[in-house]
Amino acid sequence: MKTALKETLREKVHRAAEQLDLPEGMLRGLPQITLDGDLQLLIERHHGIIAYGTERILIASQHFTIEISGETLHLIAMDKDSIRIRGRIFGVRYLFEE
Repeated sequence: MKTALKETLREKVHRAAEQLDLPEGMLRGLPQITLDGDLQLLIERHHGIIAYGTERILIASQHFTIEISGETLHLIAMDKDSIRIRGRIFGVRYLFEE
């Protein structure tokens, strides 16, 4: 029953996104991540910084944690909607709680 309800909700979100010509992730509260080569990263719709270091940064989102790994990572700008990070970016991973 719970799975059927989730599927129905996903279908409604998908249909609404198509009708409004919006990214589906936006309606589901998912972050939008823009990577500019391996030197800069922009995360929109975040929920704050969990951990910060020059080799690893953890960012909270509504559904999971975003892990950025690299070297000489540093925060360029942050506001309530977006975070911009620079440095040598090796990877971006989504960490889900089990």
